[in-house]
Amino acid sequence: MFKLSQDQIKHFNEKGYLIVENVLSDTDIAQIRAEYETILDREAPKLVAQGKLSRTYDELPFEERYTRILYELEDMYAIYQHLDISLPLLQDMPADASLNAGPAVFNHLLTNPNILDIAESIIGTGELYSNPVQHTRIKPPAAALPNSNIDSNVAKTGWHQDEAVLTADATDTNMLTVWVAMTDANVKNGCMMCVEGSHIKDVTMHCPGSHASSSAEIFIPDEFIDNDKVVPLEVGKGGLVLLHQRTEHGSYSNQSDAIRWSFDLRYHPVGQHTGREVFPGFVARSHSQPETVLTDANAWAQEWFETRDRIIAGEHVQFNERWKPYSRHELCA
Repeated sequence: MFKLSQDQIKHFNEKGYLIVENVLSDTDIAQIRAEYETILDREAPKLVAQGKLSRTYDELPFEERYTRILYELEDMYAIYQHLDISLPLLQDMPADASLNAGPAVFNHLLTNPNILDIAESIIGTGELYSNPVQHTRIKPPAAALPNSNIDSNVAKTGWHQDEAVLTADATDTNMLTVWVAMTDANVKNGCMMCVEGSHIKDVTMHCPGSHASSSAEIFIPDEFIDNDKVVPLEVGKGGLVLLHQRTEHGSYSNQSDAIRWSFDLRYHPVGQHTGREVFPGFVARSHSQPETVLTDANAWAQEWFETRDRIIAGEHVQFNERWKPYSRHELCA
């Protein structure tokens, strides 16, 4: 069991964040990495055949290969959509929309017993739901990005609160963000940063972003951030950063010469709203009703692709409408 101490729980409750080192095992990391290498092996030849990529770069290790492919592509989502663990947040879902709903992510990440133990310690219940507000973030060196008009899955993340990307029905959901480091995360390579203690406030005004790939690319104006309370959240490979849903946070840009790779996961008590009901979550742990726990990675993947097909067929979805009225606010321009 990977239970947190009372001092750790107290730190989270008072500060709005907690760093926990050495949670994923070497096996967990290796299995997830292998799954992502397989995705590049599968998709790079397709991009070459479509004339979008000059060659597959299969002689390079994952980190360098990913960076070279991303730099060369005119549309980063030609590869990135296959790496994220969520569908894009779009009403007009492309017919070829995809994601990584593979077994390594499901078994070694989303249902990882150590992660669930930690979530249970913070949330205070063993009835845990895996919230579908989740992402893969593989950030290459900033110098390798082709331009600045690129979203936060691969570039610097602006200030925001995680509750702000949810629909209003999830206001009372006790949601925990679990940020998982697949590589060391430090200030140089673009680790997260947060405003210590900001979780005690209500939701801050967010500006709607302009990036076409996502309806949830929002940000808090810098004028609202208390810079005296900004804390860098450095953590080693395999460690976690836990965030309260109202903790103001963002990330530095990656000024190193290697990728910074992480996953965003979220958990809350079973029965509470996810804030993104159109996407499929699942019961990840239940002491009272263990038969309700999803243990089949293939079933999880199937739910995602059935969701994609319904949206493509015309099912109305709502992702992040509440901040659109602020698009003309003087601080959002």
